[in-house]
Amino acid sequence: MNMLSEGLSRTWRSAQMYIGFHRDQSGNHREAAKLWPPRNGNASIHRDPAEQEAFVVVKASDQTENGDVQIKLRPDQIVLRRDPAQGWQGIKVDDFEVAVQVNGAWIRIKADGSVSHTRDGDLTAIEADGSVIKVTDHVEAIMSGDGVEMSRRTASDFAAIRTDGVISKAR
Repeated sequence: MNMLSEGLSRTWRSAQMYIGFHRDQSGNHREAAKLWPPRNGNASIHRDPAEQEAFVVVKASDQTENGDVQIKLRPDQIVLRRDPAQGWQGIKVDDFEVAVQVNGAWIRIKADGSVSHTRDGDLTAIEADGSVIKVTDHVEAIMSGDGVEMSRRTASDFAAIRTDGVISKAR
C-alpha cells in the first residue's frame, strides 16, 4: 500500500443516475417528480429542467449522516447540491464561472480569473486586474490592483488617495 492510499478514507459508497419527469404522460405538472433510473445509465439532457432533469445521487459512505450529493446535469450548467450541515451546500459550474455556496455565502470564480464573495448582500471582489472592491449597505471601497489608489464612498462623504493627491469631501 502506498502512502496516499493509507491516508484516504471512504467518503462515497454508491452512485445512481435518475431521470426526473416533472409532467405526467398527459402533460400535467406533477407536484413531485417521478424518478426513473435508466437501465443503461444513459440519459439525454432535456433543454428545460422544469420539464425533465437528469441527475446522479451519490450516497455517502456513512449512512448515519445525511451527506448524499446530487449532481444535476443541465444543458447550460452542472450543479452539485447537498445538505447545509455538511459544509458546502452547492457548486455550480457553467461556461462563465464556478460558484460554491458555503455557510450562506457564495464564492464565485469567473472565467477571467476574478473572485467574489457574497453574503447577506455584502460583496467582496478581487477583479482580474487585481483591484479589490468591497460593497455593503453603508460603504463602497475600492483599491487599485497595484495598491496605489484607494477610494471610499458612503452616503455622506467620499474620500480617495490617488497618485496626484488626496480627496475628501462631503456629498
